[in-house]
Amino acid sequence: MVACMLICAALVAEIPSFANMQENKVVRVGWYGSSYCYEDEFGKRTGYAYDYHQKLVAYTGWTYEYVEAPWPELYQMLENGEIDILSDVSYMREREDSILYSSVPMGSESYYIFVKAGNTEITMDDLSSFSGKVVATEENSIMEKLTIEWARKNSVNFELMTASDKSVDEWFEMLEKGQIDAYVTVESYGNRPNIVPVCPVGSSEFYFAVSKDRPDLLDELNHALLSIQNEDPYYNQRLLQKYIWSVNTNTYLTDKELKWLKDHGKIRVGYRNKYMPFCDENAGKLTGALGDFLSEASGMMSNAEIEFEAVPFDTTDNALNAMDAGEIDVVFPINLSPYEMERRGYLSSESLMHTEVFAVVNSESSKDILGGEGIKVALLSGNVNFDNFVQDYYPNWEIEHKDNLYACYKAVSLGEADCAMVNSYRITQNDRLRRRYKLNLLATGHNMDFAFALEKEDQVMYSIMNKIINNMDSRDMEAILSKYTGNVHKVTFRDYLEDNAISFAIITTVICAAMIFLMMTKLRSDKKAIDSQKLISATELDPLTKLYTRNYFLEYANRMHKDDPEKEYNAIVVNIEQFHVVNALYGWEFGDKVLKALGDEIKAFIDENNGIACRSSADRFNIFSTFTDDNNAIYKRFQHALDIFSENVSIRIRMGVMPYSFGLEPMEMFDRARSACSLLRGGNHEMIKVFNEEMRDKEILDQRLLNDLKSALLHNEFMVYYQPKYNVQVDPPVIESAEALVRWKHHEIGMIPPGKFIELFEKHGQIGLVDRFVWQEAARQISEWKKKHGVAIPISVNISRVDFFDPSLVKTLEGIVAQNGLDRKELHLEVTESAYTEDTDQLLGTVKKLRDMGYVIEMDDFGTGYSSLHMLSSVPVDILKLDKSFVDKLAEAQVREEDVRLVELILDIARNLNLAVVAEGVEQEEQLEFLKSRGCEMIQGYYFSPALPGNVFEELVFE
Repeated sequence: MVACMLICAALVAEIPSFANMQENKVVRVGWYGSSYCYEDEFGKRTGYAYDYHQKLVAYTGWTYEYVEAPWPELYQMLENGEIDILSDVSYMREREDSILYSSVPMGSESYYIFVKAGNTEITMDDLSSFSGKVVATEENSIMEKLTIEWARKNSVNFELMTASDKSVDEWFEMLEKGQIDAYVTVESYGNRPNIVPVCPVGSSEFYFAVSKDRPDLLDELNHALLSIQNEDPYYNQRLLQKYIWSVNTNTYLTDKELKWLKDHGKIRVGYRNKYMPFCDENAGKLTGALGDFLSEASGMMSNAEIEFEAVPFDTTDNALNAMDAGEIDVVFPINLSPYEMERRGYLSSESLMHTEVFAVVNSESSKDILGGEGIKVALLSGNVNFDNFVQDYYPNWEIEHKDNLYACYKAVSLGEADCAMVNSYRITQNDRLRRRYKLNLLATGHNMDFAFALEKEDQVMYSIMNKIINNMDSRDMEAILSKYTGNVHKVTFRDYLEDNAISFAIITTVICAAMIFLMMTKLRSDKKAIDSQKLISATELDPLTKLYTRNYFLEYANRMHKDDPEKEYNAIVVNIEQFHVVNALYGWEFGDKVLKALGDEIKAFIDENNGIACRSSADRFNIFSTFTDDNNAIYKRFQHALDIFSENVSIRIRMGVMPYSFGLEPMEMFDRARSACSLLRGGNHEMIKVFNEEMRDKEILDQRLLNDLKSALLHNEFMVYYQPKYNVQVDPPVIESAEALVRWKHHEIGMIPPGKFIELFEKHGQIGLVDRFVWQEAARQISEWKKKHGVAIPISVNISRVDFFDPSLVKTLEGIVAQNGLDRKELHLEVTESAYTEDTDQLLGTVKKLRDMGYVIEMDDFGTGYSSLHMLSSVPVDILKLDKSFVDKLAEAQVREEDVRLVELILDIARNLNLAVVAEGVEQEEQLEFLKSRGCEMIQGYYFSPALPGNVFEELVFE
């Protein structure tokens, strides 16, 4: 058995601060009214550039003198040496003779053509409408350059007015007075009443600019910028999020959208009835959160009143069928995966609401619901949202449909199903039913987004609905949901009897017995009191650990918070790492002892710190205790308890902490503590994390990227680059193939590193959309080069693990190959080594089928997983890609002998199995010579070339 593991070491270069190395300098800074620098309602300076300037002070020690003027005038002053630094300067080659640019950009911005609201003469649908119009922008600016280029590309003729002595406010005033027809400026400047964006003309990065008279400042500025980027690579993005992303330029409907509304009339909204707090029919009218939203949406657009007609349906499926038949226009609420939407021929609007999903479980069941095997879930027939949720997150579960919610909960109570599902906003609505069957709630840790479904061809309506949703503040939507969530079903006396028939009978019997046996001994009375207390304890306490159950815990935590809102408590979540593996290896009895040992230590801790705790799920504990910032001591205490208990078994915990924050409810605190704990999942080193605003920022950025995915694909923001693979066993080395690598140039954020979105999309099951784009684009490019140059350059594309769950994978690839007239061997398919080991049966069957059909299969990242020699000899693979981590070690100053032997061993194994090898990440000649001398056929890496745009790669290969 041969096993290969990746061992990575990260070295962070430290860039020194110059704040203590320079004298305190007074720097004259340009100040101009915009989202980059302005005064708030209290007269305080703020803005994107202002925040950046204050950040620079920490590294330079500068003192600022602000010089106020319009930006064009300030730029002239910079050239004349009258100010020292100006922000938001786009790069133009001709400017380099008169100013100095910082080495690192401040950010990236987009430029739009704006017109006066109500202008029906200029539309994006007909670019010829610009002909003869007066379009204005700043003289000698990047906007002028991009506008001219945009007009040339689109064959548009208009009169371009430029000036350098006007402010943005003056230009917009001219636009409102009709003195100009359109004005081109930064997107963030357009957040004004009666101003409408028509279309973008381009985007660019922007920089700090320094006067040529002050080169001393440039060195300090560059060092400071590099320090900021080294410490926080996403500082620019956070400023964009804070000051630019919030700008709303989408409150007007286009002429095309207005015409569609006029011709179409009311938008007919089909909704699932009796589904509070989201939607319900009451006295013939729609109520619930959807009703409030549609009422608000009617007047949300500045230039149109939109009428809606609400139509109730018993199930979501019935509503979708009605939409297919043309009886309604949209359906709410919908939560379908992009794949399912494509399969059904629907479009999904942006998300309007989101809710956490819980499993409804039998309190007496010992099954590991979320991590176990053979789980059966009871779901309502005809309501596709939970069907899709289960297929996305728990594809191995067996779904059993029931006619109503009573049947679902009853099946869980009787053990016919392991769980049912409920979203967080429906918990109170179904609480009586859940209590009747004595069921508990188990958080899945996943959210469900609710959107509108539309037919695929209704693209204009899709645009209208998204504009409405994007103009709805998510906080307002949450407030509306909370309002209706509070309208809980009133319990009647009849309901009480139905829910508590047995208890009622027992109480009646006890009363009668008390009347008959009034003179029974005190011992008998004491015994009954003890039995009653045991009954209460059985529902209040976890039977194994004697800590609270989750529901009682949250009730007591809320009570503690309300009794003394200013008392500082920490929310702590402790999770046992890979606990299901412990159970599998050592048995349930041992696992229970582990839980009890940790529970005992937690109980001792809370007794000492005036806290409470619960076992919230199979291997997770929640702790609400007096504030302390010594979280490491707490972690070490709990870990030590397990180390002593299981000396011969390695059991690790991870711990997430949300420190006290005034105004946060306990539920919110534990949500954040759980998020922090989840970030540690699968880690081998850091096992404790305290929630901070960076995590919140990451959550916001991740959600933005998820929201923007479909728009990015629609607007061609994704690009495919090609990194050549050189055959080094010939002299000179020649390009034999290449790897297709995706890049995302976001319209506002700029270039986003693949590491920021690929793993995110994989986690949320959306990577397939990107993969299919890359497959199609790579195949198109191979075909184009083949026709143009008569030579086919094989390109390898990545097949993600989730792609193998798509039953139409083979059909999709075959369609792409046929559409572009390719041989199958010209499109290589890369599968990561870890994917082979995670789901061998299903994956191996599909890969074998593809290889038998003629596709070349490459095993990517070889050496980072746990492939055995037996497995490697049996899997369908043609090429091994040696992971970069092995190649990196060959460039170290002191190369370890074991690292050399390991690489030689891998090359020998490949040679004996007749597998070609591609070494990834080769950057130095020493690495190249070592690999070449050991028989490695192909090299990929910066030594030869980085990944290149298609046109540059074409020049490299063919010219």
